[in-house]
Order: sequence, then structure tokens, then C-alpha cells
Amino acid sequence: MKYVKEYGISLLKFLGFLLGGSLLLSLLYYFLLPTKVTNVFAILYMVLVFFFFGFSSGKRCTSKGFIAGLKIGLLLLLVLILLNLLFYQSSFKIVRILYYMALLFSSVIGATIGINTKKE
Repeated sequence: MKYVKEYGISLLKFLGFLLGGSLLLSLLYYFLLPTKVTNVFAILYMVLVFFFFGFSSGKRCTSKGFIAGLKIGLLLLLVLILLNLLFYQSSFKIVRILYYMALLFSSVIGATIGINTKKE
């Protein structure tokens, strides 16, 4: 039950960051920036969000940061894939798979850094 609560709270925070980031990027797109710049900001934002959640998961974990990053990264990727299938019904392409792999890698790196910055 402890893990369900921990991952549930992380999932709710992620959805909040996803919604907030989407609103901010939409405002930037409509009023200030061209499409290509907004797309680059969206990719960087998602990489930073995955890194942040991996980092916080690594700080809380007691054993291997790599595994903690994989677990939280896969959970967040599953949510992104489900939202993509639910709202866009678009097929998988090589570029999208590479994007998901980069997000997962960012989460693993964040967790590895997070577990190494813990104070003993």
C-alpha cells in the first residue's frame, strides 16, 4: 500500500506538471513564439520533468537508482502513451519511440544523480 500511495502522488504531481506546462506552452505558442521554438521548449520541458521525477525518486530510494529511475520513467511513459492513444489516436513512429527513449533515459539519469546526492 505504501508503494501505491507513493506512486499515486507522483502520478498526480506529474499530471499537474503536464497540465501546467501545456497551458504555459500554449500561451507562448499563441502569443509570442513560432511553432518550431515552442516544440523545442516542449521537448526540453518534458525532459526536465522526467529528470526531476527521476531525481526525486532516486532521493527516496534505498538501493539502486537505475531501477528507481526505470520504474518511475516507465510509469510516466505509460501515462503519456495512454493519453496519446486516448486523445490523438496516432500510430507509433520511429521518432516518437526515440522521444520516449530519451525521456526514459532522462529519468534514469535523474534517479542516478539523485541517489548519489543523498547525505548519509
